Amino acid sequence: MRLYKDVPFDGRFVVSNPGPQWMEVVARENSTFGDMIVLDHIPEDDITANTIKTLEFFKWLVAHSRKYEFVSKMDTDLWLNARGFWDRFLFPRLLQNDTGIFTATVERTVIGELYYSKYWDLTFPHGAMYTVTWDMVQLLSSLQERFNVITGEDMAVATLMLKGRERANFVNFRGSEKFDYNDEDARDDGSAWARQKTHPNAIDHAVVGPNPIAVHQLKDEMFWFKVADCFDEDGVKDMPSRSSYASQTPMSMRWHDVWYSLGVSSRYESRFDRIPDFLWTVENGDWICDGIWNLGNRKTGYA
Repeated sequence: MRLYKDVPFDGRFVVSNPGPQWMEVVARENSTFGDMIVLDHIPEDDITANTIKTLEFFKWLVAHSRKYEFVSKMDTDLWLNARGFWDRFLFPRLLQNDTGIFTATVERTVIGELYYSKYWDLTFPHGAMYTVTWDMVQLLSSLQERFNVITGEDMAVATLMLKGRERANFVNFRGSEKFDYNDEDARDDGSAWARQKTHPNAIDHAVVGPNPIAVHQLKDEMFWFKVADCFDEDGVKDMPSRSSYASQTPMSMRWHDVWYSLGVSSRYESRFDRIPDFLWTVENGDWICDGIWNLGNRKTGYA
């Protein structure tokens, strides 16, 4: 992340055991750049990656690493506006001493996008990106040692918290801050900027406004570079004024626009709006979701 080299964070690629045919390559890469953590006790496969890998990474950090105030997990197909994330979400929750060392001013805290799985009837931080305080790294590691949960990696966080009867504070991303990139929502000018009639809090859309922090679903290299071009070392660039290209707007999206405007479609609802009312309670003025997540005195939990 050379673009954000002045932002104080350590970027690491976390891999499981790639097998003997790749170990030399991985070792050479790590000796050159020092940017990999190898969890050589678990296999490198899709099942492991989508179940226990993140928790094993947390356990590795507790066993091998110096303490970090915050630890983020993010997918490799996600663009992170590290400058915006630092300025708006991390720095306000840190205190710097006379020697320049930062210390978190919050405890038991998760920063992410609260997601409800209807299938599992459970809310948890959406796995594309979430950040936890160091005490959460320790807590989740100890809970996994105790319960050995094997389930979807993001869902495992909530499952462990329920099993351990634990609770955490939750700082929630808006849909305009973390979202899946949808190129069909972009202007027809070759950029990733959103069309005029975009829905900035929907689960997926193009880049819009000053808020974007985490842009997901960039497996296509062309989309990655289009999105990257919307950012510089100061974060997201100013969104250009309307161009002569309003949008290519496929017919399917036009229909979604119509049905949504008539109130008969949920296509553009945010992830937050999809959390059922029955999961919410209020305790001492704080909104609690699913008995696990404390979003503070504002139900949305937005920063």
